[in-house]
Amino acid sequence: MENSKIIILIPSHNELKTLKKICIYIKKNNFKLLIIDDNSQDGTSQWLKKNKFNYLRNKTQMGYERSIIRGIKKIVKKKNIKYLITFDADGEHQTKDIKRIIKFIKDKKISLLICNRDKLNRLTEYLISFLFFKKFEIKDPLSGFRAYSVRELRHLSNNIKNNEFLVDLILNFKKKKLNIKNISIQAKKRLGKPSVGNILFVNLKILKLIKYIFPLQKHVY
Repeated sequence: MENSKIIILIPSHNELKTLKKICIYIKKNNFKLLIIDDNSQDGTSQWLKKNKFNYLRNKTQMGYERSIIRGIKKIVKKKNIKYLITFDADGEHQTKDIKRIIKFIKDKKISLLICNRDKLNRLTEYLISFLFFKKFEIKDPLSGFRAYSVRELRHLSNNIKNNEFLVDLILNFKKKKLNIKNISIQAKKRLGKPSVGNILFVNLKILKLIKYIFPLQKHVY
Protein backbone atom coordinates (compact mmCIF):
# COMPACT_ATOMS: atom_id res chain seq x y z
CA MET A 1 0.00 0.00 0.00
CA GLU A 2 1.41 3.35 -1.08
CA ASN A 3 1.70 6.31 1.30
CA SER A 4 -0.50 8.26 -1.11
CA LYS A 5 -3.43 6.12 0.04
CA ILE A 6 -2.98 7.28 3.64
CA ILE A 7 -3.97 10.70 4.98
CA ILE A 8 -3.19 12.25 8.37
CA LEU A 9 -5.94 14.35 9.97
CA ILE A 10 -4.97 16.88 12.65
CA PRO A 11 -7.39 19.14 14.53
CA SER A 12 -5.73 22.23 15.99
CA HIS A 13 -6.75 25.15 18.16
CA ASN A 14 -4.06 27.73 18.98
CA GLU A 15 -1.29 25.10 18.77
CA LEU A 16 0.80 26.58 15.96
CA LYS A 17 4.10 26.16 17.82
CA THR A 18 3.84 22.36 17.91
CA LEU A 19 1.78 22.10 14.72
CA LYS A 20 4.60 23.63 12.65
CA LYS A 21 7.00 20.85 13.61
CA ILE A 22 4.41 18.16 12.85
CA CYS A 23 3.55 19.64 9.44
CA ILE A 24 7.21 19.97 8.44
CA TYR A 25 7.83 16.31 9.36
CA ILE A 26 4.78 15.12 7.41
CA LYS A 27 5.72 17.21 4.34
CA LYS A 28 9.29 15.92 4.46
CA ASN A 29 8.01 12.33 4.43
CA ASN A 30 5.47 12.98 1.63
CA PHE A 31 2.38 11.99 3.63
CA LYS A 32 -1.01 13.44 2.72
CA LEU A 33 -2.33 15.83 5.34
CA LEU A 34 -5.51 17.66 6.29
CA ILE A 35 -5.51 20.20 9.13
CA ILE A 36 -8.76 21.36 10.73
CA ASP A 37 -8.05 24.80 12.17
CA ASP A 38 -10.62 25.21 14.94
CA ASN A 39 -10.87 29.00 14.66
CA SER A 40 -7.37 29.54 16.05
CA GLN A 41 -6.28 33.07 16.92
CA ASP A 42 -2.52 32.43 16.73
CA GLY A 43 -2.10 32.71 12.96
CA THR A 44 -2.52 28.98 12.23
CA SER A 45 -4.51 29.38 9.00
CA GLN A 46 -2.22 32.13 7.72
CA TRP A 47 0.86 29.95 8.28
CA LEU A 48 -0.80 26.91 6.68
CA LYS A 49 -1.85 28.95 3.64
CA LYS A 50 1.58 30.54 3.27
CA ASN A 51 3.28 27.13 3.36
CA LYS A 52 0.68 25.50 1.08
CA PHE A 53 -0.69 22.91 3.51
CA ASN A 54 -4.14 21.44 3.00
CA TYR A 55 -6.51 22.79 5.64
CA LEU A 56 -10.07 23.73 6.55
CA ARG A 57 -10.89 26.53 8.99
CA ASN A 58 -13.92 26.43 11.27
CA LYS A 59 -15.79 29.74 11.24
CA THR A 60 -16.44 29.33 14.97
CA GLN A 61 -14.72 27.12 17.53
CA MET A 62 -16.33 23.67 17.17
CA GLY A 63 -14.14 21.71 19.56
CA TYR A 64 -11.79 18.76 19.15
CA GLU A 65 -14.31 16.01 18.39
CA ARG A 66 -16.47 18.00 15.98
CA SER A 67 -13.36 19.13 14.12
CA ILE A 68 -12.30 15.51 13.63
CA ILE A 69 -15.83 14.54 12.51
CA ARG A 70 -15.72 17.38 9.96
CA GLY A 71 -12.40 16.08 8.65
CA ILE A 72 -13.68 12.50 8.47
CA LYS A 73 -16.73 13.54 6.46
CA LYS A 74 -14.46 15.39 4.03
CA ILE A 75 -11.98 12.52 3.66
CA VAL A 76 -14.49 9.68 3.13
CA LYS A 77 -15.55 11.39 -0.10
CA LYS A 78 -12.07 10.77 -1.55
CA LYS A 79 -12.04 7.40 -3.32
CA ASN A 80 -8.26 7.01 -3.45
CA ILE A 81 -7.70 7.07 0.35
CA LYS A 82 -7.49 3.73 2.16
CA TYR A 83 -6.50 4.75 5.71
CA LEU A 84 -7.04 7.85 7.83
CA ILE A 85 -4.73 8.56 10.77
CA THR A 86 -5.80 11.05 13.44
CA PHE A 87 -3.00 12.84 15.29
CA ASP A 88 -3.08 15.52 18.00
CA ALA A 89 -1.41 18.91 17.57
CA ASP A 90 -0.57 19.51 21.23
CA GLY A 91 2.77 17.69 21.24
CA GLU A 92 1.55 14.61 23.12
CA HIS A 93 2.07 12.29 20.15
CA GLN A 94 5.48 11.72 18.59
CA THR A 95 5.85 12.09 14.83
CA LYS A 96 8.34 9.19 14.73
CA ASP A 97 5.44 6.85 15.57
CA ILE A 98 3.60 7.74 12.35
CA LYS A 99 5.89 5.53 10.23
CA ARG A 100 5.53 2.72 12.77
CA ILE A 101 1.74 2.94 12.65
CA ILE A 102 1.75 3.03 8.84
CA LYS A 103 3.96 -0.07 8.69
CA PHE A 104 1.61 -1.82 11.14
CA ILE A 105 -1.55 -1.13 9.12
CA LYS A 106 0.22 -2.04 5.87
CA ASP A 107 1.22 -5.45 7.24
CA LYS A 108 -2.17 -6.29 8.74
CA LYS A 109 -5.79 -5.95 7.64
CA ILE A 110 -7.10 -3.60 10.30
CA SER A 111 -10.37 -1.68 10.51
CA LEU A 112 -9.33 0.43 13.48
CA LEU A 113 -5.98 0.78 15.25
CA ILE A 114 -5.89 2.59 18.61
CA CYS A 115 -2.55 3.83 19.92
CA ASN A 116 -2.41 3.33 23.67
CA ARG A 117 -0.51 6.02 25.57
CA ASP A 118 1.94 4.83 28.24
CA LYS A 119 1.17 7.92 30.33
CA LEU A 120 -2.33 9.28 30.83
CA ASN A 121 -3.18 12.78 32.02
CA ARG A 122 -5.80 12.06 34.68
CA LEU A 123 -6.50 9.38 37.27
CA THR A 124 -9.98 9.00 35.77
CA GLU A 125 -8.39 8.15 32.40
CA TYR A 126 -6.50 5.24 34.00
CA LEU A 127 -9.74 3.99 35.57
CA ILE A 128 -11.75 4.32 32.34
CA SER A 129 -9.01 2.60 30.33
CA PHE A 130 -8.90 -0.32 32.76
CA LEU A 131 -12.68 -0.77 32.78
CA PHE A 132 -13.02 -0.30 29.02
CA PHE A 133 -10.39 -2.95 28.35
CA LYS A 134 -12.17 -5.37 30.67
CA LYS A 135 -15.48 -4.93 28.86
CA PHE A 136 -14.53 -4.10 25.25
CA GLU A 137 -10.82 -5.09 24.97
CA ILE A 138 -10.02 -1.48 24.11
CA LYS A 139 -7.13 -0.14 26.16
CA ASP A 140 -7.20 3.64 25.60
CA PRO A 141 -10.62 4.85 24.36
CA LEU A 142 -9.61 8.49 24.89
CA SER A 143 -6.52 8.32 22.67
CA GLY A 144 -6.58 10.72 19.73
CA PHE A 145 -3.88 8.81 17.83
CA ARG A 146 -5.73 6.25 15.70
CA ALA A 147 -5.82 4.72 12.24
CA TYR A 148 -9.20 4.09 10.60
CA SER A 149 -10.09 2.09 7.51
CA VAL A 150 -11.70 4.71 5.25
CA ARG A 151 -13.78 1.99 3.63
CA GLU A 152 -15.41 1.20 6.99
CA LEU A 153 -15.80 4.89 7.80
CA ARG A 154 -17.70 5.36 4.54
CA HIS A 155 -20.19 2.71 5.64
CA LEU A 156 -20.69 4.59 8.91
CA SER A 157 -20.44 8.17 7.62
CA ASN A 158 -24.17 8.69 7.06
CA ASN A 159 -24.79 7.80 10.69
CA ILE A 160 -22.00 9.94 12.17
CA LYS A 161 -23.49 12.97 13.91
CA ASN A 162 -21.57 16.25 14.05
CA ASN A 163 -21.78 16.31 17.87
CA GLU A 164 -20.86 12.65 18.30
CA PHE A 165 -18.10 11.58 20.68
CA LEU A 166 -15.30 9.64 19.00
CA VAL A 167 -15.86 6.82 21.48
CA ASP A 168 -19.23 6.29 19.75
CA LEU A 169 -17.28 5.71 16.55
CA ILE A 170 -15.08 3.11 18.27
CA LEU A 171 -18.12 1.26 19.59
CA ASN A 172 -19.77 1.32 16.15
CA PHE A 173 -16.70 -0.55 14.86
CA LYS A 174 -17.02 -2.92 17.79
CA LYS A 175 -20.73 -3.57 17.16
CA LYS A 176 -19.98 -4.50 13.56
CA LYS A 177 -17.34 -6.97 14.83
CA LEU A 178 -14.63 -5.28 12.78
CA ASN A 179 -10.93 -5.91 13.35
CA ILE A 180 -9.79 -3.53 16.13
CA LYS A 181 -6.20 -3.61 17.34
CA ASN A 182 -4.27 -1.84 20.11
CA ILE A 183 -0.64 -0.75 19.89
CA SER A 184 1.43 0.94 22.60
CA ILE A 185 3.12 4.32 22.15
CA GLN A 186 5.14 6.66 24.35
CA ALA A 187 3.29 9.88 25.05
CA LYS A 188 5.03 13.20 25.68
CA LYS A 189 3.86 15.94 28.02
CA ARG A 190 1.33 18.22 26.38
CA LEU A 191 2.33 21.84 25.84
CA GLY A 192 0.17 24.42 27.58
CA LYS A 193 -2.60 23.95 30.11
CA PRO A 194 -6.13 22.83 29.26
CA SER A 195 -8.81 25.49 29.43
CA VAL A 196 -11.77 25.21 31.79
CA GLY A 197 -13.93 24.40 28.76
CA ASN A 198 -11.62 21.54 27.79
CA ILE A 199 -11.70 20.14 31.33
CA LEU A 200 -15.51 20.23 31.41
CA PHE A 201 -15.67 18.59 27.99
CA VAL A 202 -13.30 15.77 28.97
CA ASN A 203 -15.25 15.15 32.17
CA LEU A 204 -18.47 14.98 30.16
CA LYS A 205 -16.85 12.47 27.83
CA ILE A 206 -15.65 10.41 30.80
CA LEU A 207 -19.20 10.35 32.22
CA LYS A 208 -20.44 9.05 28.88
CA LEU A 209 -17.77 6.34 28.90
CA ILE A 210 -18.97 5.27 32.35
CA LYS A 211 -22.49 4.99 30.92
CA TYR A 212 -21.19 2.56 28.30
CA ILE A 213 -19.42 0.47 30.90
CA PHE A 214 -22.28 0.45 33.39
CA PRO A 215 -25.47 0.92 31.33
CA LEU A 216 -28.59 1.76 33.27
CA GLN A 217 -30.85 -1.24 33.59
CA LYS A 218 -34.54 -0.84 32.82
CA HIS A 219 -36.67 -2.31 35.58
CA VAL A 220 -39.67 -4.39 34.55
CA TYR A 221 -42.55 -4.39 37.02
